Amino acid sequence: MSDKIKMRVEMEVTKPQAVALQAMFAYWNQLSSMGGSRYVAFFVDGDGNFHPKCDVSFSERMPLLTSKIAEKAVVEDDNGNRKYDYDAIAWAEHNED
Repeated sequence: MSDKIKMRVEMEVTKPQAVALQAMFAYWNQLSSMGGSRYVAFFVDGDGNFHPKCDVSFSERMPLLTSKIAEKAVVEDDNGNRKYDYDAIAWAEHNED
């Protein structure tokens, strides 16, 4: 297992969007603490008022996110409805070691 780093995500959202995201993150923590594995989705309403302008930062230097690496994170793409997972990236990193 790789070492943990701090990842910070800052975004501009409405209060209802913040509450929904907070609920999703709470569910992530619940799944994590009970050892559960699920896909968890959030509806991005880009033609509505969801324009978060996410700013992501890390506690240490990260490799450049190339399109090849980003593609490994997509495990399913149904007309833009995507599921993401880190497993393929972790295995690629493991095989490089």
